[in-house]
Amino acid sequence: MNTLLQDIRYGLRMLAKSPGFTAIAILTLALGIGANTAIFSFTDQILLRNLPVPNPQQLVVLRSPGRVHGRTWSDTDNGAQAFSYPMYRDLRGRASVFSGLLACFGVDVNITGHGSTQSAHGELVSGNFFETLEVRPALGRVFTASDETAPGANPVAVLSYGYWTRQFGANPSILNQLLVVNGIPLTVVGVAREGFDGVQVGYTPDIFVPLTMKAKISPDDQLSLAQRTDHWIAILGRLNPRISRKKAQAALQPIYAPLLEEDAKLLKLSGNDLRLYLARPLQLTAGSHGRAVLQHDAEEPLLVLMGMVGLVLLIACANLAGLLVARGEARQREIAVRLALGASRRRLVRQLLTESLLIGIGGGAAGVALALWCLNAMVGAIPPDQGMLGLARSLDLRVLLFAIALAILTSMLFGLVPALRATRVDLQSTLKDQGSSVSEGRSNVRLRKILIIAQVALTAVMLAGAGLLARTLSNLEHTNLGVETDHVLQFGVAPGLNGESPAQTIAFADRARQELAALPGVRSVSASFLTLFSNSDSSSNITPEGYAVHPDEDTNVLTNAVGPDYFSTMGIPLIAGREFTEADTAKSQNVIIINEKLARRFFAGRNPIGLRIAFGAGNSVHPDMEIVGVVADSKWDGPRAAISPFMYQPYSQFPQLSFLTFYVRTERGAAAMAATLRARVAQLDPNLPVKGMMTLNEQVGDSMFSDRLVAILSISLALLAALLAALGLYGVLSYVVARRTREIGIRMALGGQRADILRLVLGQGAQLTAIGGVVGIVVALTLARLMSSLLFGVSVHDPLTFVAVAVLLGIVSGAACYIPARRAVRVNPIVALRYE
Repeated sequence: MNTLLQDIRYGLRMLAKSPGFTAIAILTLALGIGANTAIFSFTDQILLRNLPVPNPQQLVVLRSPGRVHGRTWSDTDNGAQAFSYPMYRDLRGRASVFSGLLACFGVDVNITGHGSTQSAHGELVSGNFFETLEVRPALGRVFTASDETAPGANPVAVLSYGYWTRQFGANPSILNQLLVVNGIPLTVVGVAREGFDGVQVGYTPDIFVPLTMKAKISPDDQLSLAQRTDHWIAILGRLNPRISRKKAQAALQPIYAPLLEEDAKLLKLSGNDLRLYLARPLQLTAGSHGRAVLQHDAEEPLLVLMGMVGLVLLIACANLAGLLVARGEARQREIAVRLALGASRRRLVRQLLTESLLIGIGGGAAGVALALWCLNAMVGAIPPDQGMLGLARSLDLRVLLFAIALAILTSMLFGLVPALRATRVDLQSTLKDQGSSVSEGRSNVRLRKILIIAQVALTAVMLAGAGLLARTLSNLEHTNLGVETDHVLQFGVAPGLNGESPAQTIAFADRARQELAALPGVRSVSASFLTLFSNSDSSSNITPEGYAVHPDEDTNVLTNAVGPDYFSTMGIPLIAGREFTEADTAKSQNVIIINEKLARRFFAGRNPIGLRIAFGAGNSVHPDMEIVGVVADSKWDGPRAAISPFMYQPYSQFPQLSFLTFYVRTERGAAAMAATLRARVAQLDPNLPVKGMMTLNEQVGDSMFSDRLVAILSISLALLAALLAALGLYGVLSYVVARRTREIGIRMALGGQRADILRLVLGQGAQLTAIGGVVGIVVALTLARLMSSLLFGVSVHDPLTFVAVAVLLGIVSGAACYIPARRAVRVNPIVALRYE
């Protein structure tokens, strides 16, 4: 222990004697560790962290992939994770492989309490939800089987710990108090324990309500507890101990098959449809991380970013190794003296590793501070509608341990070789005051050149990846959306969550449109049920008049309910027919408007105006909705999305209208109208919260958030890598110039020109850059295929990107070589000949 303390004290003194070296080494390592720690924290929260419940490895998520029939609501997996409530009840009662089988369904709610109404996230859950997850209450009680008895018979609620703290100041008097949730009084019976935020990363429920309250809490989506053909519930199970997932899945198939047959009879399926439906398996996927909704879209971008920050760390470590090699050569006389006095080589290696460890500790501490700042910036930049709620801005113990391990590993691993080389000295030549031996110096230069080539190669890989992602973001930002997004302000309201009926919601929409249209500076106003560019879809099979549907043909199209003047407000051109008008009411002829893609597919060679379409498919379905207009194709989910067949109906003829997004086109800047619009909506209904007030351009930007985040982070990391590579190249050339000062002086004394010296130094830098650049570009061309799914409108072998990489490497190399080259041409031959 005394020897270790002695090494630490001596190491601190030596580092203090070289503040420039110490600062650069710590900063270099801090940049690498900080970037890795921040991205790892992000990745850990989304992809790696288990649900905070006992024995999460026992949890499984149920899915049944295959042909879907009936009414289906799904937030992921193409409906494979959506089940009917009767199917859930049957599986819960018959499957003995589970110790518990829970069901849940997320809903948006308005909560009225203490004289105000606020929007919140709710979750409808089965009575055994908390019992299956083994989650205990922080206050009061959680649900039991007695809270799931009959539809509408269980008006109770459990609050999340976070919501209880934020809204009620953690006041225990909330127990047994009434909260009005979507117009329904519910008694608060408990608060879930701290740290539990549901079973889906990125979705943090504020309030839990029994599933049996579905018809009252969320009545307007027409998803029923009773219908076996309504698929909307997510199911998770906890396996019995000592039963593997594979064995449990095999045991479920004989139970699931008869239940599918029962559903098929209700759906009246036959032929190939029946065969495909009955072939659907029941699969169990790992549920330790909860429902993989956010993870589905975030996994590949996060893995790409983890790879990039890993490369940054390698570049930083290569730089650190180069610095340590140079420092070791500068200390050869000191090391030789200590060896001559009897110190063992092992003892000196341990001393040098101690100094490396001290650098690692300093770099790790600075890296943690940098990571905390980066994580705060990333989480703070996430829009609230991106499904990433509840991500922490602080570094937990797992992440801190990761940072500590990274600091120790990098400092020791990349300090070992320089330490071994520094202690391998020729005592005779070194103690004669001749500096380092020629062979040793050349060997060290060779090692540093290899490190620089590696840095340049890794930088080329990162620049190529960043360039492809930057081209992707540019393509997305300039893609034709088919919508005029300038001067449009949008906001949402949900009258249905306050207990308003669809008819009352329609009346409110008509009144609000008229009131808002009369405001100064407003050109036009319309509204829709679903929000554009929000990744919120509604679809249905259709039966077009006069079209022969082929067996197994998918006739599913996207749908939305919109108001009068919707297309003129959104800037979507009308190709034929007319828009919806005030005359299109619930009592008039049912009408629809279709887009060009739907017209081309189902009405090729025919004029669709006046023809009819019906929702649903089958021989018993007769087209009853008249086509009154055709509009130009436009994108719906976002810039990445392909154009889909689309069908619009008037919101006045939509029987489930509960939510409205208003679109207000203004004469000038839309953002300035926000306060005026809020005030006018408050006059119409003071208990109706306004959500998502933003410009349509901001909405489009939010839809590209993940692409923008990945592109910006990758560009930042690539530029950081280029900076580190430039510093490394600068260090090598400065060292070479210092070593060859005598040689340069002799050359100049013998008549050498400054241009020759300049070419000598710049040539070395260009050679190292060229070798590293070629290697890096070849590797980048190979690895680019791994990120092809992240690209849009650009090839993985895009020549413009790789030419730009080569040019940028040349600029970086030139900038790094300039100062050493200038120093070389300014060498005074007289002084140089006296050098050493």
